[in-house]
Amino acid sequence: MTPELKVDKISPPPARLSAFLYHTPHILPSLLLFVSTTLLLVFGSHSQLKIAADTPEYALVAFSSFAIPIISVSYLVTQISWLWDGRYPLRYGLQAGSTGSVLMLITLYIASSFDEADKGLVFGLGCMSGLWYLTLRTHGSAPARVAFPLSLISPIATLYFLNSGEIISDTSFGFVTIFILSFASHFFLFLVDSPYKKAIGVSGTKHMSAFIDHFSTGDGRRLTKAIREICQKIETKNNWISIKKEDKIVAFLAVPGVHPGPVGTLGGSNLPTKIDSDLPGLGFTFHGASTNDHNPLRDEDLSRIAKAMVSASEEAEYSNSCTSTVYDGEIPAAYVTGIGEGKIIFAKPGDSDDILPELSARLERSSSNMTGRRIMIDLHNQEGWGRPPLAAGSKEGTMLEISASKALKSSSLSKEGELRVGISHIPGEDLSKGLGPGGLRTLIIENHLSSKEFHRTGIMLWDANGLAPGMNKELEAGLSGIVDELLFATTDNHYVNVKPGGFNPLSDFEGLLPSAKQALEEAIADISSAESAMGTVYVNGVEILGQGKQDKISAAANAIIEVARYSWVPIYSSATMLCVIVSSYV
Repeated sequence: MTPELKVDKISPPPARLSAFLYHTPHILPSLLLFVSTTLLLVFGSHSQLKIAADTPEYALVAFSSFAIPIISVSYLVTQISWLWDGRYPLRYGLQAGSTGSVLMLITLYIASSFDEADKGLVFGLGCMSGLWYLTLRTHGSAPARVAFPLSLISPIATLYFLNSGEIISDTSFGFVTIFILSFASHFFLFLVDSPYKKAIGVSGTKHMSAFIDHFSTGDGRRLTKAIREICQKIETKNNWISIKKEDKIVAFLAVPGVHPGPVGTLGGSNLPTKIDSDLPGLGFTFHGASTNDHNPLRDEDLSRIAKAMVSASEEAEYSNSCTSTVYDGEIPAAYVTGIGEGKIIFAKPGDSDDILPELSARLERSSSNMTGRRIMIDLHNQEGWGRPPLAAGSKEGTMLEISASKALKSSSLSKEGELRVGISHIPGEDLSKGLGPGGLRTLIIENHLSSKEFHRTGIMLWDANGLAPGMNKELEAGLSGIVDELLFATTDNHYVNVKPGGFNPLSDFEGLLPSAKQALEEAIADISSAESAMGTVYVNGVEILGQGKQDKISAAANAIIEVARYSWVPIYSSATMLCVIVSSYV
């Protein structure tokens, strides 16, 4: 049995909030659902209202009264939502109509037990009005001054048609409930929005609407625009390693100073794919010293970073020297590989999610021997999520720093040989296994001392967000003996987190093992003499989420959920009681 993920239940990452959402069905299923629920409402109301009219005649009038206003308003909102920079697909309205029909059925049968079926039906129209208001604000991004009148159109039109068709006789109570329950929804959103607006400075419903839009359609334009209101600009530190064979770049290791999040294709998510076309040879986009605070907002910034790294590599001096991989520590552990004139520090931080830039800087200078360049790469092969990033001065951070210092010292004493490199790439996306579009990329670095003496280090980079529990040990066991040292890494691509529930680590050891063996074999077959160079380039004016914003948004989002959980019952119960009291006077 697979062990449970180590997840902090107290402050869940925002991506986990997607567990509360579901993808709205496409137009045809939504239409079928709407028609089905409306027909149920028609026949339910016919049986409870005890109308003398013929069933076919009643069904036609009632169905038209319920369906036409909803479809008309849904289409209207779909066409005019651009006026307030919103988006409201027709299926949203159909889903709202389906839910409203169910609510009207419930209120109809409850009221029928008190011989008030007529009032139960029109009270359901009030519920429909409140529901319209909620969806227009949270899904359509409509401001209150727009959402309120739009939420009244369909229920009032239905009320008018039902009265004209002599299905109901008293409309006064209907008007009262429509206005009361619409205002109740307004007050509910005002209440749950307050902690978010106070903490972040912008409306939570605006961000919610943009997030739902991105979640449903994959279009992050509106969400990017909303987040840019709170973002900041920074200068990023970006490391790179270029590998040539016969004066041609065959592999380019990019370590951008931005984070591949937050989710789906938004911002830095799917970063490896977004910059792959800008990288020469086979691109390896590793995870560097960055956290969710460093999530970039614009694709153009990612392209600028990639092009700056490639441009810097064109003027670099290449070398064919190499030293074998050495390591120190268990968890956390540091692996050091000498390549060209520099050292690569592969950090294995354990279950901590991400490494802070301050700790990375200390790792890169954690030796008395300051000759040569050092670049830190976060393997990001942890098997849990929710623990804070690894920080300088923490127990685990200090352990990693000590391990890096020892490994660097050992590496400086290692025998230097000829650099030989082999690469392979197995493409393929499989979200069920937590694998993004970048697939599996494998790099083998060989320290060639002689035909009989060499040391091979395999680095397997999956386009994924961490590993599922037990995957490290299973992969090590399944691939043992193929190379001398084997390192597993993931890109931390939050593209895979679009799966409801947020976290979606690389899983299915048995399914991945054949392709992993194939990748290693192909990379070994590709081994030949190579040269390498490495460097660092700084890119200014990159828009990121900003320091501490991720935690603030997470806390505010959690506050919204808690407030909503405990406030909706008293708010709507009070509104219902007010409607009951008013019914005696209208």
